[in-house]
Amino acid sequence: MPPPFWCALNGPPMPPWVLHDLRRTARSLMSRAGISSDVGERVLGHVISGVRGVYDRHAYLDEKRDAVERLAGVVERVLNPPGGNLVELRPAG
Repeated sequence: MPPPFWCALNGPPMPPWVLHDLRRTARSLMSRAGISSDVGERVLGHVISGVRGVYDRHAYLDEKRDAVERLAGVVERVLNPPGGNLVELRPAG
């Protein structure tokens, strides 16, 4: 744990995470962006099981490209929220 003065300046430390957390977050954000489950799973490299996975050999390149572009848009809005409806909070005093 960092010293208290570090936390006062920088906030609490980020909890530990692993690369799989990024995949989980990407999949969740793709759902938020309205990406179909099948395309989202294919973007992550998951194999579609059952009869669909055996018979559907389409590469879904256009659909995956669209999904990644829409994911990038969601990430952009998370990192840089649009202005206009935000009010800056300032400390009292």
